[in-house]
Formats: sequence, C-alpha cells, structure tokens
Amino acid sequence: MFDYLRYYVVSLMLIIGIAGFILGGYWMWAGIGTYVALFVLALFSGRDYQLRKIKHPMLADIPLYLHLVLMVTLFGAFAWRVGAGVGLPAGWPTVVALIGGIASLVWLSVAPNVPVAHELMHRRDAFSRGVAMVMCAFFADPNRDVPHLTVHHLDFDTPADGDTAYRGENAYTFMWRCTKHNYQMLWANENKRRRALGAPFFSMKNMIIWEVLLTLLIPLGAYFLGGWLAAALVFTAQIIAKFALEALNYLQHYGLIRVPGAPVEVQHTWNHLNWWDRVVGYEITNHIDHHRDGFMRFDELRPHPNAPQMPNIFVCAISAFIPPLWFKAIAMPRLKNWDLNFASPAERALAREANRRAGWPDWLADAS
Repeated sequence: MFDYLRYYVVSLMLIIGIAGFILGGYWMWAGIGTYVALFVLALFSGRDYQLRKIKHPMLADIPLYLHLVLMVTLFGAFAWRVGAGVGLPAGWPTVVALIGGIASLVWLSVAPNVPVAHELMHRRDAFSRGVAMVMCAFFADPNRDVPHLTVHHLDFDTPADGDTAYRGENAYTFMWRCTKHNYQMLWANENKRRRALGAPFFSMKNMIIWEVLLTLLIPLGAYFLGGWLAAALVFTAQIIAKFALEALNYLQHYGLIRVPGAPVEVQHTWNHLNWWDRVVGYEITNHIDHHRDGFMRFDELRPHPNAPQMPNIFVCAISAFIPPLWFKAIAMPRLKNWDLNFASPAERALAREANRRAGWPDWLADAS
C-alpha cells in the first residue's frame, strides 16, 4: 500500500502551496518552503534501492492526473489572492509576500510538475499526452515533448543534444542555451510537419499556435480571477519556471559523454537514488532504465546502484547555482571517477578533449 501512497507527497506539496495562497500574507512562502523541508529530509534519508511493487497501475496513476487539477487550483488561488489583497500593509510587506508567492509558483511548476508531465508525455495514449501538454504550459513550454522525444532521447550525451550540459558550462549559460535550442528544434520540427500536411502557418494544425495559446491561457485566467497584476505575476512565474526547468535539466547529464549512435549503457546517465529524490521525481531519478526504454512506466524503473551516482537532487539543485561549489565539490570529482571507471576507450578520448576545453586537469594522462 505504501508504494501507492508515497506519490501523494507530490499532491501534498501542491496542497501546501494552495493553502499558503488562501491564507495570504507571509504564508505565500509556504510553497517554496516545501523545498527547504525536502532539502533537510533528504539530508537525513539514505539511498533507496528498492523495487516498487505496483499490482494495480491505474491506482498508482491517480496522483498523476490529480496533479493537473491541483496545478490549476494553485495558480487560481494565487491569482485570487493577488486580486483580493495579500493581507499585509502596502509597501515592502506586500512585496515580500508576493516574491514568496512567485517563488512558490516557480518551484512547484518545476518540481514536482516537471516529473509528472514528463511521465505523461512518454505515455502512448492521446489523453495522457494532452494532459502533459497542459502541465507544460505552466512553465511556458506546452510542446516540450517534441524536442525531448525527437532530439534528447536520440542524442543525449552528445553535442547534438541541447539538454546535455558541457563540462565547464555553468547553469546560467546552460539555461539560456538549452531554452534557445529547444525552441529552435520545436520551430524546425513543426515547420517541417506543417509543410508535410500542407497547412498554412495560421492554422490550428500548427503546434506553434497551440504553444502560444496554451501559455497565454494561464495568465488570461489569472486576469479574470485577480486582475492585471495577477496576470503579469503569473506570466513572470511561467517564464522564470522555464529557465528553472533547464537548471534542473542541467543536472541530469552534466558532462557525460556518449559516442554518437553508440548503444545506451549504464554509464550514460546520472542517477539520484535518495528516497525523496525518487518520490518527488516520480522515479525518473532511476535514469538509465528510462533511456533504455522511454515507454517504461515510472514504477517499473529499477534503481541501479552500479550506475554513476549524484548526491540528492535538492543539494545538487542549490549547488548548481553556485558554480565554484558545483564544479569543485560535485561535478569534477564525479566526472573524474566517471572517466576513470565508467568510460569506454572511445569515451575517454572524447572526455579528455572535453576536459581540455573546460580548462580542467588532465586526470586521464596517467590512464592513457
């Protein structure tokens, strides 16, 4: 039973955010407060190598679809609260509360929203894919599945993949580069598809049109609930969440190397196997199985203790925004271990060149 209930942690995170907006005042920080709570909990919990035992997949899927209802409610509660008044004196108290509200929207639009949307965009049925599309609108990228499925899953760990961060690249540079790359891939793929269909640009068959409409539908709804300020703040949160998503993306394949076209092996993804990582990440932190078979359900993904490991994702997330800490304490030690103990000879040659470009030590010199 606990294997079913654990995923309602995701629902609880959103309920806390919703409650904070309803209460108003400094409670608007409650949503982002879940990050602090999870950071502490993850520090005191160990690795989780257990297989999930799900005999009734439909029951396990309930929190996945409930998530969309809660996301709509979360953004609606924020817009209503802005329109009704924060409940604090004008000036800095109100500004501080609104900053907390935007931070809560951004955090909850990225985690757990991204892992849930990611799970559904990999489903084969149109309904799940449609739900994922709406979820992705909360971080201003309803068609995220297009570059993810057509580029990332084919080219990850190679220069062709915009979702793979280069060695020596910091999170801020990557967020912009990845955002630009994925929008360009979406535009190119959609233009090719539209021409094949013989559809004009201004057509409801054009997914770019849907990209814009779904993204703007959210601040439009916020306007009706809370006015222009609510709409502007919601749109701001969507844009920030888009870049924050790419910061999360930055952690997943950082610096890894795969020869283009080579088979997917256990060393080609980072894994975050802390108990809380697996729950809040909807098991995508058991990363390698997902890249071996993108249609595997979240509860079928197996942890691989022998695969390259990262610290818990909450520590990684905050470290990524402090480049010296990220490089020295997390990225470089683990990539050195990866180069020496996981990489194939061909990957070592590519890794040595990547280290040179990054200005990192040549730790492969003695191993070559």
